[in-house]
Amino acid sequence: MIAFELEEITIVEKITCAQTYAVHESYVFPQDLNNNRIQFGGKTLEILDANAGLSAVKFLPSHLAFVTAGYDHVQFLAPITPDDISTCTSYVTGADHKAVEVFSKFNAFDKKTKTSKVAFVAFCTLVVTNPLDEIDFPQLVAETPEEKYLVQTYPDRLAERKHALADNKDLISHLS
Repeated sequence: MIAFELEEITIVEKITCAQTYAVHESYVFPQDLNNNRIQFGGKTLEILDANAGLSAVKFLPSHLAFVTAGYDHVQFLAPITPDDISTCTSYVTGADHKAVEVFSKFNAFDKKTKTSKVAFVAFCTLVVTNPLDEIDFPQLVAETPEEKYLVQTYPDRLAERKHALADNKDLISHLS
């Protein structure tokens, strides 16, 4: 009997940012407004969380589960009003160890003037919950100038996140 020992081969897939796009488009309804008649921030974050999750699903191998770990670089740039159609576009911009970064932006398209503006941006970090030390993520390929910039600057945001996590651990140790 001859026994063969097979080497484990890791195949690194490539995936474009565009293949991870998740797009949510909707009117701004009265129940989504705050007392200033602009879209309530909580509604914006609800859409963001769901959309970022869809983007991660498109990026991650199907057997992996994940949860939202945090948001950063959150910026409300312009109000989203009942005159607008809101579009949230999310896509993966980086991955490291067990974490996936998803960028999301909201555009507000004014139905009357037919103009569009960026209303909100944020980065969402999703963490794989499977008991693995590290995941072989697909290689992310950026194609547009926006995607190239965000993928290229991912290591800087990752370093900021790691620093903020250390600061948070210190803060938490002082909370009662």
